[in-house]
Amino acid sequence: MPSVTIDASVLAAPISNAEKELVHQYVETLLDWKRLLEEPLVDIYMSEFAAEVLVEDGLYPLRPALDSLFKQCGIVEYDVNTVARLAESFLLVKPSFEETFNLSDVLATEVTMEPDLLSTVTSKNIASELARCIILTAILRKYCRHPVDDHTLIIRSSAGGASVVNVKALIHDLEHHRDDIESIPEPPAYLKGSVLVCQTFQELVKNIDENAIWRDADNDIKMALAIKIALYKLCLERGLEAQIENFRAFTFGHHFFATAKACSQTNHDSLVGRIIRATVETIDNTSLADTHALRMGKGGNEPQHKRGQDKAWRRDIDYEYHLHYWECDDGSVEFASVVTHNDFSIPEL
Repeated sequence: MPSVTIDASVLAAPISNAEKELVHQYVETLLDWKRLLEEPLVDIYMSEFAAEVLVEDGLYPLRPALDSLFKQCGIVEYDVNTVARLAESFLLVKPSFEETFNLSDVLATEVTMEPDLLSTVTSKNIASELARCIILTAILRKYCRHPVDDHTLIIRSSAGGASVVNVKALIHDLEHHRDDIESIPEPPAYLKGSVLVCQTFQELVKNIDENAIWRDADNDIKMALAIKIALYKLCLERGLEAQIENFRAFTFGHHFFATAKACSQTNHDSLVGRIIRATVETIDNTSLADTHALRMGKGGNEPQHKRGQDKAWRRDIDYEYHLHYWECDDGSVEFASVVTHNDFSIPEL
């Protein structure tokens, strides 16, 4: 399951004399990431020290600073309490990054990054916390037998809009409770690693690999997640931001997961993407030339298979594989099975 850690800088209100545009940008960033709370596309974490760092820098609680900023800039289109509650909702996210990944803290010196993210942060404490999270994430990605390579750090800003940050540091001490950490370089040798970062929900969605989610899925909930990611990407391609609510609802029948996994495991490198594409086109009601009514018999005049008022359909995935599904009477889609070319059956449950 992809995951993210939201850096404390994202929640920190702009400085007291900030321009109106910067305050607007701050609020819009929070609203952008609110989608992660409403639609669980990824697991969300915060550092257990995020609130503490904000307090130390006088940036928390948020209401007094936001109230002053909104009055100073003449902002009436946003409500101070609503914005403050939204920021606080992220701080309440549990479990923490450290608890989830069994990393407690790191003592590091001579920390350098490319690009230099630390130069984009004005607060010394927040910069130190950002460096700590980046180093810990780099360790998870490179120095564990079971690397965590689908974790992204959400940051306030990135020099040059980079999506990968390379980090180098001397590691003097690492507090952890993992049993798979190997060969952390000791001074004078440097730890060297990389971290995925993003600044917007759109960037995050574009960087998630729905095919990998599908291949690793151990239940149909994760398969549904892969389809939702593909639907979000389709929205973005069309310039519709992320209006996924405009698509038809979809569900899975009891046999879909088993049949889809069986076919995917046999031909996973090439077939997974085509299965996901077929489900998205079905939900989007496009590429209709690839669809055919699933009939009771082989003849073209045979009646279409029905389940009450629901109608059975067959969509070509490629020549060898096909997607069988129900067009339900309520307008939703129920994916029933993935089958080979000569299989015209469809489960009713």
